[in-house]
This record gives sequence, C-alpha cells and structure tokens, in this order.
Amino acid sequence: MITMGASIGLSSGASGGRPGGSAVPAGTGGARLTGGAGGAGGAGAPSRSATGAGVGGAERALVSALAAIAEDARVARAQEAVREASAELRWHEALRRRWREARAEAAIRGAIASGAIEGALVSASTLREQVAAGRLERPLSGDPSLDAVAGIWRAGVRLTGFMPDLRGQGRPAEPSPRSLLAGLHRDLAGPLAASGAIGLDEVAVPRTALPPGRGGAEGENGADGVAGADGVAGARSSGGAVSSVALGAAPREGGPGSAPRGRALVERLDALLAIIAAPGVPALVRAAVVHGEMIAARPFTAGNAALGRLLVRHLITRDGLEPTGVAVPDTYARRAPGAYSDAAASYARGDAEGVIAWTIWQAEAILVGITEGVELCRAIQAGRTG
Repeated sequence: MITMGASIGLSSGASGGRPGGSAVPAGTGGARLTGGAGGAGGAGAPSRSATGAGVGGAERALVSALAAIAEDARVARAQEAVREASAELRWHEALRRRWREARAEAAIRGAIASGAIEGALVSASTLREQVAAGRLERPLSGDPSLDAVAGIWRAGVRLTGFMPDLRGQGRPAEPSPRSLLAGLHRDLAGPLAASGAIGLDEVAVPRTALPPGRGGAEGENGADGVAGADGVAGARSSGGAVSSVALGAAPREGGPGSAPRGRALVERLDALLAIIAAPGVPALVRAAVVHGEMIAARPFTAGNAALGRLLVRHLITRDGLEPTGVAVPDTYARRAPGAYSDAAASYARGDAEGVIAWTIWQAEAILVGITEGVELCRAIQAGRTG
C-alpha cells in the first residue's frame, strides 16, 4: 500500500503482517454487501444506487441484513458492553465544561495512533505544538510522517465539526455520505498528492471514476487483475477478452483479498454510502461494516484504512453509541496490529462468522478507545495535555 509514514512508498501487505505500514494483510475473498438475497451476516444485502432509484426495498433489505448481525448473541453482548462503558464516560466530570477541549485532544490522539498504524511515527507533544503554532495549514512540512499525521488530524477536526454539542441542542448539518467521504479523503490524501506519491486526480475521487491506468499496477490483485468474483458484467468484447475500459483504477494499497473492480466496485461503493445514511442500522454493526468495507473494497486508490478508522469515530458519535466524541478507537489497532490484521481478514471472507468476528473486534477497539477517552479526561483535569 501507500504508506503514510516516512518512507511513503509502495508495498502490498503480506498476510499476517503489515510490511510498509499496511494496516491489513493481503488475502482472499471480500465481504459482499451487494447483489441478491444473502444470508445472515449481510454478505448478500443489495445496494442502493447513487441516484436513489429503488431505495425503499433495497434499503429495507440492507437494514434487515445488518440487523441480523446485531441479533447474534455475541454481537449483542459486545454492543451492550460498549453502551455501558460509554455511559460512564459520558458523565465524566471533565466533560461538564471542557468537552470541546476533550474532543480536540481526542483528534490529536486519534491522529497519532492512526498515523502509527500506517507507519508514520510522531509524538503527541510534537503534533500539539504544531497545532498550537498554526503550522499545519500547508500539506507539506518537510517531514513526511508529520504530513501524514497532520492529514489525519485535519480529517478528525472536520469530523468534530459534525458532532452534536454535549451541552445544549446544537447539531450541525452533516454532508451527504459521498461528500463526507470526499472531504475526509481530501484531508488524508492531500499530503500524498502534494509529495507526488499519488496523482492530484486521485484525491477525493473514487476508483470507479479513474481510468485503468491510474492507481496500482494492473494485476496486483490477481493473475490478470480481474478476479472472476469481481462480477464485471458486460465488460467482455466479442472475442471474450475483458475490456479494461470497464474496470476502473486499481488501488495502490494492499488489503485483505482482491480489491473489486468495475461494476462490483460500483455496487460496493453504493452499498457503503447507503449503510452510512440508512436509518435503523444498529450502531455497532454500522461502524464495523463501514470500516470493514473501506479496507476490503478500497474505494479510493490510497488512504482507505485510515479513512475507515475515522468513520468509526464519526458514526459511533453520530449514532449515540459513544456520544461524547472523546473515545479514541484507533488506540487498539496501534497496540495490537496483528489482531487488527486477523479481524480484517475474517471480514474479507464475507461469511457470517467472519463478519461477526470483525464486529466483535470493532467493539473491543471502541472499548479500548473509551478507556483512552477516560484517561484523556483525567489528563485534562490535571492539566497534562498541553
């Protein structure tokens, strides 16, 4: 993948490890949230088109498939544990008057942890100093690791602006899911484009809108770059060869399984956008599946895993699972990268057990993030965050 750390190069994440800063291992398969009627676990839920055509039935089927995951006893226990821990954090004394400060510190810590997962090592004190001095307005500073972490921080600050107030009734308007992803990706990928690691046309633009020549090398996710499971329909010429025009760009970063291309990618992206917006989706399952789709489907050429982690913080706050916006779920993946890789590989298999295992891992990450949030609040009370 394109690492966001000091090397900013290309690698393809090996199974079981993360060379080059890859957040997840290369593997096989991929959870599918599109297509016909699927079984429990959401592997076959239909997509919603970008134009909204046929939204009603497709959305109901999608919510039903995701609800089936939440009904699993293990997932239900995990979500209840998260809710109990969130309730304790919600009433922490530091959040009575200093919740804005706590959210700002959570954005700092989240950027530090997420950057470290990508191989970009920066101390929290360094980032705080740069933020306080107003030195992060430009995408490049001369330090690639700082640039990568600054991009994640900018995206985290953007998300903080969408969070409802902890005191009062203020609730800022949220952009459409497509605009939300584009804005966050612009923050994340800006430093990569400014350094020349990716093209400017790859920033905030999904792979579906890029020609096959952009992104990674053809064939990096299979013998010919087009696995049969990708579901590319109508892309064969009269001679039976696959037309590259229908495939879109390949991702520059590795991930669990083969990245979908062509129509399969369009369907996965449409389903992802529908999941973000659909009412009635259980909060833990929504966050887990959105995160899982970002690292398995890889809708952008780079920055997908980091974007997925940011969306977790956003969704659990928006949906009220962790309403403070102070938890730092990225902490867990940084501390236990092997567990992160294994859980992502389970999700990418696309079966019910794999999706459930990933969802339980996501709950564990949120719980660790809540613990970090409690420590953060204590640090604010003690004046130890400056």
